[in-house]
Amino acid sequence: METHRFVLYAVIALSLLTAALIHPVAPEIIPTHWNLSGEPDAWSDTAYGLAIIPAIIIASALLFGMLIRHFGSGDMRTQRAAGWFIVLLLGLLYAIQINQAFTVLGHPVDPLLFFPVIFALFYLGISFLLPRLSSQNPVIGIRTPWTMKNAIVWERTHQAGARTFRIAAGLTLLGAFFPDYLFLFIIGSALGATIWLVIVSYREYRRLETIHG
Repeated sequence: METHRFVLYAVIALSLLTAALIHPVAPEIIPTHWNLSGEPDAWSDTAYGLAIIPAIIIASALLFGMLIRHFGSGDMRTQRAAGWFIVLLLGLLYAIQINQAFTVLGHPVDPLLFFPVIFALFYLGISFLLPRLSSQNPVIGIRTPWTMKNAIVWERTHQAGARTFRIAAGLTLLGAFFPDYLFLFIIGSALGATIWLVIVSYREYRRLETIHG
């Protein structure tokens, strides 16, 4: 079994186990959503509140798995990277579930520390995986009209993505110092990185057109 598959199944199992262990000691109402300052702003009954994140984790694994099987994900190196992308996403969701568990048990983690750190790690993980998406595919990667038209543009854009998402990770950590704009740092960093990489793909495509035109 591929390592990423084993880790994926392990995350799903841990998510279900966490919910099962927390349920007997959880209060009747638990938090299920956090606002832009990282504070709980929505609550639900115990059964639904503890089931929602494991359900999202399982649904995400199934959805991406079906998409990859149906559309393909390129060569073997790209397939492995795509598998680790799924694991990375599920790991992020499980980290949020752990945060929920600590809150339910009466030991909430400081959101100004927790959310910047887990999203910075998420973006850092993306930065390591992007260059490993070595072949074009219709499921995972920086899929712009220009990267999908030219394999060289695809490669250069994903190489640039490594640097860009490392910067996004650093900017996300700065959100801890600006609590009123915490999630704007988290979302804005990813959005800014994505927009920049779209521009990079266009510039690389035009550059190659000029050279070979």
